[in-house]
Amino acid sequence: MTVPAVLPPIEVPQLSGGRERARALVDGLADRMAGATIVVDFRRMVAGTPSFADELVTRVLVDGGAALLRAEHVTREFGEYLVEAARDHGVAERLKTV
Repeated sequence: MTVPAVLPPIEVPQLSGGRERARALVDGLADRMAGATIVVDFRRMVAGTPSFADELVTRVLVDGGAALLRAEHVTREFGEYLVEAARDHGVAERLKTV
């Protein structure tokens, strides 16, 4: 039995808006995401957009095939954006916000 990989946390910048910013955050992980737990640390984020949340969910869970996207230190508002995006893409069971 293999244990899924947990990659080092990705730290989100203070202002996180738009799809390009989300792509840039996970760009170097494309070949390592499948089956892994991706931890994203939102403690520094002051503002984020629904499009950023949607692109992050798409890149990590849908296209990347990660087993889990763990969003840590996420605000209630941005957590709702992530949950909505995960539901829209049918991957809500693979998103955890803490």
